[in-house]
Amino acid sequence: MNALTKILIVLLSLFALFLCGAVVIFVSTTHNYKQMYEDSQRELGQVQSDKRSLEQQLNDKIQAMNQLSTRLNNTISSLEAEKQKLETNLKNAERTTFELQEKVQNLAGSAMKFEQTVASMEGSLKQTRQELDESRASSIKLQKDLNEVTAMLEEKMAQLESVEIERKRLLEKIVQIENHLAPGADTSAADAAQGVITTDRDTAQPAEPVSSDVSIKGYINGVSDGLVTISVGSADGVRKGTRFHVVRQANFVCDLVITHVDTDTSAGNIELVTMPPQVGDVASTTW
Repeated sequence: MNALTKILIVLLSLFALFLCGAVVIFVSTTHNYKQMYEDSQRELGQVQSDKRSLEQQLNDKIQAMNQLSTRLNNTISSLEAEKQKLETNLKNAERTTFELQEKVQNLAGSAMKFEQTVASMEGSLKQTRQELDESRASSIKLQKDLNEVTAMLEEKMAQLESVEIERKRLLEKIVQIENHLAPGADTSAADAAQGVITTDRDTAQPAEPVSSDVSIKGYINGVSDGLVTISVGSADGVRKGTRFHVVRQANFVCDLVITHVDTDTSAGNIELVTMPPQVGDVASTTW
């Protein structure tokens, strides 16, 4: 072989080596670009997903901001209305304060006049106190007299109670005598002895009214249009025209003149009224 052929063979060998290296480099570079492309596509998808998420968050934020803006506008409107109301109240308070100041001034003038009046009344008060002391002394004397009268009245009431007991005893005795009178019996001697008159043999008659010297005591059990009813009647010795004195806790109420009489009750008109009679008041023919 000549030298030219050898050179060509060497050159071809070098070119083949270069070509193999280029192919290897191309293949390796192509694989790297594909990996980079796939990585880029993944990064792009992630970026787009992040973009959509951020857009959603942005929309949520915008919606929240809109709602917050609406609430703030409503709050501002409410505060403005409250401000106007407070301004109105402030004006009213200022006007009221001015009126109160005028009233205070008027009251101050009235207070000065009142002090003058009080000073002028002190003399009258001293005189009134002296009269009050005299009235107290007179009241003490009257109270003493009242106590004496009360004691006397209590004594009379005790006497009335004893007379009432005696009256009841006599009435019981009369009833016993009438009970002894049987139908068909000879009653002439008994009537003459006891002073009892029986007009009907079948029906017991009320006893003859007791003497006017015996006290008759009852209680008011009805008041209607000036007509007063009491709890005693003809069986207790009440007659038309009998006068009762009505009292309430030792206080005189009125007089009662009997106009209607029944066996157990009687009624009449009131006279000498000091206070209206009431149910439960005591009515007695004597004090």
